[in-house]
Amino acid sequence: MSPLTRRDFLSATAASAATLAMPQVLRSASPDIDAIQAEIVKRHGEGVARLQEWVRLPSIAAENRASEEGCAFMMRLAQEAGFQQVARIPTDGKPGVFATLDAGAPRTVGLYFMYDVKQADPAEWSSPPFEAAFVDKPGFGDRKSVV
Repeated sequence: MSPLTRRDFLSATAASAATLAMPQVLRSASPDIDAIQAEIVKRHGEGVARLQEWVRLPSIAAENRASEEGCAFMMRLAQEAGFQQVARIPTDGKPGVFATLDAGAPRTVGLYFMYDVKQADPAEWSSPPFEAAFVDKPGFGDRKSVV
């Protein structure tokens, strides 16, 4: 099996997001879909800004770079998302983050997430990789529709 490139990963992620955003599928799952979609549109800029802030923090475990800052950022994101308990967990390697959220739902979801990012070779980028700038890339859509 060939290794997954960053472009392959991003393409698959975008395709997954588009699939999940299909209104006809979601409407059957929730009668409140219009309110949910309105909230997504309303808070789009906030979400983009949060992602840009995250990209600007080059927390790269493989380079022993900004691990504490990355851990603190992940903890802050969890707290801002409403998690009731958020803790830094020391390990033999980089610190982990353990957070719990009880929203009173009948089902519980577990999630493992890496807060550090992949190393980046600036020579492979058309702009500095940790700048989080919007750039036009032919064949990948119009950046103005993202902002």
